[in-house]
Amino acid sequence: MLVLAAFLGRPEPGLPQAARDRLPGIVDEDDRAPLDPTSWPWHAMGRINQGTGGHCTGTLIAPDAVLTAAHCLFHHRTGRPLRPHELHFVAGYRRGEYLAHARGRAIRSSPTYRYRKEPSVPQVAEDWAILYLERRLPIRPLPVRALPADGPVPDGRLQRAGYSQDRAHLLSIHDGCRLRGRLADGRVLLTDCDGTRGDSGSPLLLRQGEQVWLIGVASAVIDDGPREAGLAVHAAAFLDSLPPQGEPRPGDEAPDRSR
Repeated sequence: MLVLAAFLGRPEPGLPQAARDRLPGIVDEDDRAPLDPTSWPWHAMGRINQGTGGHCTGTLIAPDAVLTAAHCLFHHRTGRPLRPHELHFVAGYRRGEYLAHARGRAIRSSPTYRYRKEPSVPQVAEDWAILYLERRLPIRPLPVRALPADGPVPDGRLQRAGYSQDRAHLLSIHDGCRLRGRLADGRVLLTDCDGTRGDSGSPLLLRQGEQVWLIGVASAVIDDGPREAGLAVHAAAFLDSLPPQGEPRPGDEAPDRSR
């Protein structure tokens, strides 16, 4: 039986060390490894910093649009929806430095999504959001692709990369994780990709040679019999809601830099 455990939601900065050592979402051995976020496709990923504290992970899918999990855009304790200007996307972030930054200006999400602290699989199927930024960033966005409704993953390998709570200042990747099944009529992907708090909104990727596609958005972990498993929203759930994808326009601002 599948029992939903928890969102891969925002980190709790006040957690005692014992609780931090029991972070959910690491399946068997920890397969995460740090990445250099200054090259493509990794520089299209970044932290979504919340003005109320905490962070999630997001991916640039257009020069001024970031894909993430819908529950990342709510106040964790009160359930209040956060206003766009309370959210900051920091692309290519690494230990206080970053390639580009912009504040949010608008949010688009599933009209049927309702935030609840105790998630369900149908809720996970709607757990996606697009944060539109106040300006276009001069960074190549990541293309989005929906897998077939059933059957095996196309040739290539799966990856998931994000800013985990225990590695909040480094982008980490699980390279070579696996698709274990589909739930909610194929709208939710069940994986063994390692990811924990802070990784909500991080991209599930399909790499085929030099091509990389975003095929899902990490949302939650579940108890799947003797171990945990990851849940990601299938790209088919939001594909029709995406803005036009493309390269930054000539003359866009140079990347911000900060220490």
